[in-house]
Amino acid sequence: MPPEVRHWRMRSEDGANRTETLELRDGLTMVLSDIAPGEECSYHFVEPEDVFGIGFHLKGGTRFDMDGTRFATQPLEVHAGAAPRSSGSVFVLPSHGFKTVSLRFSLDAAQDLIERHSLGMTPLAQMIARAGDTVSARRLSSLDPAGVAMVETMFANPYAGAGRSLYLESCAIGLLAGQIDALAGAGKPFPTPAWERGMVEVRAYLDAHLDDPPSIVELARMFGINDFKLKRAFKSSFGTTIFGYVRQRRLERAVGDLNSGLTVAAAAEQAGYECPRCFADAFRRHFGMLPSEMTRSSAVETPARHG
Repeated sequence: MPPEVRHWRMRSEDGANRTETLELRDGLTMVLSDIAPGEECSYHFVEPEDVFGIGFHLKGGTRFDMDGTRFATQPLEVHAGAAPRSSGSVFVLPSHGFKTVSLRFSLDAAQDLIERHSLGMTPLAQMIARAGDTVSARRLSSLDPAGVAMVETMFANPYAGAGRSLYLESCAIGLLAGQIDALAGAGKPFPTPAWERGMVEVRAYLDAHLDDPPSIVELARMFGINDFKLKRAFKSSFGTTIFGYVRQRRLERAVGDLNSGLTVAAAAEQAGYECPRCFADAFRRHFGMLPSEMTRSSAVETPARHG
């Protein structure tokens, strides 16, 4: 029998699974989706209004069918989509989990974004212009290390109430700035040469093997490329070395570990640091605060209960 197709809810919490919707400003809504690993699941969703959206995917492998427009996401990819009211979509969440920040714009808000930033000649402008009649999707520039860190902290930020909403809105603007910069700085907005696609695959492999990454020689052999060329291509694509990227991702993962209650020493070990002090120094350089400061701010947000 085919798997059950469930209705997707943009606001739900079920154990380790959480989907949260926040209205950041008039015409702009954010959806934070964090689905734990489990069985592959299919979902169905019907758009209540004409919409333009951008999804920033930390965990990929999701397959989408938006009224016949089909595409799949890979880790750290960014995708834009537009759809008219009442259009339906079916998507399959992979067994390894789903972690995505989605920004959903009304067409008026999306058009205002295009006009204010002089993006009228880009493919996004064409998508938005047709969104009331036609479903469309397009892959945008992938998340760079700064974007990855920003998305990770959106799920693990220590604020509450109005401060949390303000922080999430500032992160959303930062993510949009990266995409606008890519659009405005290229005559052909989204070039994806073969070597760049290859580096995205290398990065996805590293994400899946953060605890036991291969050596550069082993990685080069896996992907059929000279190790010297691999190092140059990776740094050109993502602005950091291969093992610099692994260190960054481990630190970003440590944010979630600390917020889930791990001690600094345990989080340091999970991140591959034998010396907690070295971990704390690296954490402060990356996030601008000590890991102990993050655990204290989490404790303030969720005080322990007694009695």
